[in-house]
Amino acid sequence: MTKCRCAKYHCFCFFPAVSPAHNGRVCSTWGNYHFKTFDGDIFQLPTTCNYLLVSHCKSNYEDFNIQLRRTVENNQPTLGKVTMKLDGSVIELTKDGVSVNGEMANLPLSQAGILISESSTYIKITSKMGLVFQWNKDDALLLEIDEKYVNQTCGLCGDFNHIQIYDEFIMNGVKIEPQDFGRNWKISGPTETCTEPTPSSNNNCETYRAACEDYLSDNALASCNDLVPINDFVDACIQDMCDCDESDDSSCVCNTISEYSRQCAHAGGQPMNWRRNDFCNKKCPLNLEYIECGVPCADTCSNSDQSALCEDHCIDGCFCPNGTVLDDITQSGCIPLQQCSCTYNNKTFAAGESYSTNCQKCTCSGGQWTCIDLDCPGRCSVEGGSHITSYDGLQFTFHGDCTYILSQNINSDDFVVLGEILKCGLSDSETCLKSVSLIIKGGIVNSVLAKPPETWY
Repeated sequence: MTKCRCAKYHCFCFFPAVSPAHNGRVCSTWGNYHFKTFDGDIFQLPTTCNYLLVSHCKSNYEDFNIQLRRTVENNQPTLGKVTMKLDGSVIELTKDGVSVNGEMANLPLSQAGILISESSTYIKITSKMGLVFQWNKDDALLLEIDEKYVNQTCGLCGDFNHIQIYDEFIMNGVKIEPQDFGRNWKISGPTETCTEPTPSSNNNCETYRAACEDYLSDNALASCNDLVPINDFVDACIQDMCDCDESDDSSCVCNTISEYSRQCAHAGGQPMNWRRNDFCNKKCPLNLEYIECGVPCADTCSNSDQSALCEDHCIDGCFCPNGTVLDDITQSGCIPLQQCSCTYNNKTFAAGESYSTNCQKCTCSGGQWTCIDLDCPGRCSVEGGSHITSYDGLQFTFHGDCTYILSQNINSDDFVVLGEILKCGLSDSETCLKSVSLIIKGGIVNSVLAKPPETWY
């Protein structure tokens, strides 16, 4: 999605960042129990048991360990719980929220090198170790890890050695089924109840192949076909349609097409909007609109140029229409930047409203404060011959025995105020302000003898 902002006769356009292909570092799961390993194998593992998705297992210290469990809601599989152990922190994600070390978290949250944020579509967890996790709060999650973990991982995501099939689905020269591969990573407790349904027979499913090929070769995804082969996703689509209980088979393939679109973005592509009102339609809150390839760093009232600096690849989700930004101050959806409110001292000011201090008047304009300086009189005083209060309110005691500059204009010779502070008692701490001299431009000198109470302003 390209965003342009115009002022008078000039327009400035921001283009989504195109990241280098890195889908070879991505493991994901989605929809009808489908999984994609780091090395690119796609398989189906129907189960509601607890499984190890991935761990840093071939090292003396385990940087991360991620487990997941699916549940079935309205006859559709969804991710019920994800447990992440990241460098000593334990994060649990459910439909009810996110907890960190046993306490519910308010997002965004940043602690111990971990950033957890939430958008209208995803919960995203970024770790300084080189791990990025995204969950769409429903059926799909995606994990991207740094190349430093090559050949150091275990779990359903595979060993990350950039070699397909081997070590996952061919062991000791013998081909194994996904159920056998998955059994190695099942970690449900002995008293735990879960289901492992038998995969459906594909005897009559080949009739869906042509339809699935058409879905994944749609014009909106045509640029993706050169980046991500469709063959494995066609097979996943066929499984979806074969297992579909809906009267309209096409509604069952939405999750797999969505995953193909996400993989395309990770491969450096920019999928276009393939959804229609009558096909896999997505609804967004307020006046946001669903876009298949939007800038993930959303422009907001408090940060209106965030998208221009974004280096992440595009993602699907709910975004503001061109010419608007997300109102993160009054939470009113997408509005023109000129209508954005501002905040000051925990108070909200509408566009055009202002506040004043002793020295400034600030007006809210486009979510930012525009301030002008006002005449700002200040006061300096000498009391008791030694107690001084500066223009900034700093109070201190000074016992002198000379003539001192009390105030002057450092940028010009407009004026100088001199004060004569002398000892006037038996001790060094007894001083008096004997006289004050005002020297103004032109050389005129006014000297005034101080009289009790020896106070001058």
